[in-house]
Amino acid sequence: MIDDLGTDTVMTVSTELDLSSPRAHLHCHPHGELYLLRAGYLRSESQAGRWLIRAGLLCWVPPFVVHGGQTFDVDRVRIQIAPELCESLPQGQRVFTMAREPLMLGIIDRLAASPGPRTKLSSAESHLLDVFRDEVDRARNKRTILLPMPKNERLRQIAERWLENPDDSNDLDRLAVDAHMSRRNFTRSFKQETGLPVGTWRQIARLVQAIDMFASGKSVTEITYALGYDSLSSFAALCQKHTGMNPKALAQAVTSGDWDIGFL
Repeated sequence: MIDDLGTDTVMTVSTELDLSSPRAHLHCHPHGELYLLRAGYLRSESQAGRWLIRAGLLCWVPPFVVHGGQTFDVDRVRIQIAPELCESLPQGQRVFTMAREPLMLGIIDRLAASPGPRTKLSSAESHLLDVFRDEVDRARNKRTILLPMPKNERLRQIAERWLENPDDSNDLDRLAVDAHMSRRNFTRSFKQETGLPVGTWRQIARLVQAIDMFASGKSVTEITYALGYDSLSSFAALCQKHTGMNPKALAQAVTSGDWDIGFL
C-alpha cells in the first residue's frame, strides 16, 4: 500500500499525544517521515529488519521504504517531507535513528510550534531544513546492536519469549521440546537461521534488554538481576564483551542517545 502526502503539500507537521496502536500494516509513501519521540516507544519494521525506537530519539523513514510498526503510549512530533526535499537526507531500505542533538531538537520544536500542512516553505523554514540536513550525519547513531531473528515460526516464538523474559533459565533440552525438535536439530537450526550459536544470541538479547532498561533509567544493579545474572561482574563481562564498555559507560552512552537497537 502506498500513502501519499498530497499533490500540493511539501511538508506537514503534527503532534500526536498518548498514541498506542496495534501493529500497523506494511506500507510505503513517496514522502519521508521524521519523528521525535517525546515519550513511549515505537517498534518499527522494514525490509531490512525490526527496530526498537525509544523516547528521546529521532527517527527518519526515507521515501518509499516499506515499513510498519506499533506504538506504545507515544507522544511524538511527526514531520512529513516531500521527496524533492529529502535528497540529501539518509536513504535506503531501513529506518534510521539519530541522537538527541540540541540543535536538531530546537529545529523540530520550532517547526512543531506551527502545526499543519505547508504548500510552500517560508524562508525561515527552508533555512531550518537546510541546517537540519547539515546536522544529520553528525547525529546519526554510529553504534548499533543488531539481533538477527529466526524466520522459522517456532524458533521465532522462542526468541521472542527470550526477549520478553530475559531471565528465562530453561535449558536447551526444554527449549528443543518447546520447538518440537531434538536438541541437536534445535541448536543447528537456530544457528542456520540467525548466524549465531544459541548462547551468543541469548547474550546479545540480554544486552538489547539492558540497553532498553538503561534508557528507562534503571540502575546497573536492577538490570543485572532482571536479566538473570547473580553478580555485577557477570553483567559487566557481558557489556565488555559485546560493546567494549563497562556498564556505567554504556549507561551514559545509552542515555545520550548514542546506541541503536535493531532486530534483523
